[in-house]
Amino acid sequence: MPEGAISETFDRPSPAAYVNEPAVAAAPDSGGANGYWGVREGEPLPIIWEDLMPAGSGEALEQEYAEFYKALEARYASKLSGEGLDAIEEGSDLDYMPQLGGFDTVPELDGMLVRIPGYVVPFDFNLKNRQASFLLAPYMGACIHTPPPPPNQIIHVEADPAVKIDDIWVAYWLEGTLTAETQETDLAAAAYTLKLTRIEPYGVP
Repeated sequence: MPEGAISETFDRPSPAAYVNEPAVAAAPDSGGANGYWGVREGEPLPIIWEDLMPAGSGEALEQEYAEFYKALEARYASKLSGEGLDAIEEGSDLDYMPQLGGFDTVPELDGMLVRIPGYVVPFDFNLKNRQASFLLAPYMGACIHTPPPPPNQIIHVEADPAVKIDDIWVAYWLEGTLTAETQETDLAAAAYTLKLTRIEPYGVP
């Protein structure tokens, strides 16, 4: 596996990196509305991307990447004349990276009204048009470049009415009802679906 291959997937700048507190369930009978401290009835639960991954799935994903790169090195060793994966030319037949990772979701978040920061990945890159559906990802350029994040780190967003996205290179806050509903698209598969109720620039507190 090339040095830094896994870290390239996880260590890119993300707006979620600035949200320091993950969702923490309140104790029973604690009085926390919706089962979470500080979240009143009807308010969205602030979450970060790590909240979407069940316990242990991060370690499993790292192992999957390690095994994939090991198999890829062996498969293409003769074609690359011993130069390693760094010799793969961009756009060539060997320049291919499948979407690794699983569709496991966090049951407690299914049906929850949430607020999460991320980057929009539209299906229609003509930004003059309104977007009725798009993907939300934890870092810029996800699903456009390989490898895409795992399915449980991608959210398929459905907007009714459709919304205008002026700039896909900046982060946004999205609010809506999150469900553990799988969506397969040409860009990537998503393990979650969000029914959008609000979108605003990430700079808005």
